[in-house]
Amino acid sequence: MAETPEVSDVQEAVPQPEVVEKPRRRFNSKHLSILPNACTSMNLFCGYLSIVMTSQGEFLLAGWLILLANIFDILDGRLARLTSVESRFGAELDSLADLVSFGVSPAFLVYTRYLDHDRIFGLVISSIFVICGALRLARFNVTPHSKQDVFVGLPIPAGAGILATMTIFELQFFNFPRIPAIVIPFVVAITAFLMVSTVEYPAMKKTPQTSGKRKLAVALLLVALIVNPPMTLFFFTWGFALYGLTFSLLRNTLSLFRRFKKKPQTELPEQ
Repeated sequence: MAETPEVSDVQEAVPQPEVVEKPRRRFNSKHLSILPNACTSMNLFCGYLSIVMTSQGEFLLAGWLILLANIFDILDGRLARLTSVESRFGAELDSLADLVSFGVSPAFLVYTRYLDHDRIFGLVISSIFVICGALRLARFNVTPHSKQDVFVGLPIPAGAGILATMTIFELQFFNFPRIPAIVIPFVVAITAFLMVSTVEYPAMKKTPQTSGKRKLAVALLLVALIVNPPMTLFFFTWGFALYGLTFSLLRNTLSLFRRFKKKPQTELPEQ
C-alpha cells in the first residue's frame, strides 16, 4: 500500500505566489493625479464663473475670480511636480482651462467693461487677445522646454493678470478716476503682442532651488498682499510685464550698438 504524503509535504509542493507591489504603486499614482487635476478643474470653474459675473455686471468680483484661477493654476503645477504625476492628459487639461480662464474670461471682462460702446472695434481688440493667448499656449505645448529658467513670451496667466488687476485697481479705489477708454485698446493689444513675442520672462516656478534673496522677496510680497492686495497685485503684474519688455529692449539696443561699432572696422580698406 502506497504511503499517503503528509500535509506539510503537500504544502511544500505547491508553489507560493509572489507578492507583486506594482499595482499598489499604480493605484497610488492614479489617485495622486486627482490633486493637480482638481486644481486645474477649479481653475476652469473660476474662469467660467468670472464670465458669468461679468455678464451680470459684477466686474470687481469677475476680476478677483481671474486672480483666484491664477492661484489654482500655480497650485496644479506645484502638486504635479511634488507628487511626480505629470502627464500629457494633465498638460492638455491645463491648456484648455487656461484658455478659458486667462484668455476668454479677461477678454470678455475688458470688452464688457470698457469697449462695449464700439462693438465692432471692441470685439476685434478683445478677439486679438484671445487668439494670441491660444497661440501662446499652443507654442508652449509644442516647444521643447528651455534649459534656462525663462519663458519665451509673456505667460497667458500674467497677461490675464494685467487686464484683471487693471479693473480691480480702478474699482477698488472709489476716488480713483476711470481709466480713459482710449488707453484700453493699447493695453490689450500690447499685452496680446507680448504673449506671442520672443521676449524672455523669468520662469520663477521652474527654479530648482530657492535662494535667500528670493525667499526675502516672497516674504515682502506676502506682507504687501496683506496690507494692500489690489495695489500690490497691480504693480506686481504690470511690473513683471514691463520687466521682460525693458530688458529685451536694452538687450536689442546693446546688440545693435555692438554691431554698428564692429561694422566700420570690417569695412576698412586693405593697405
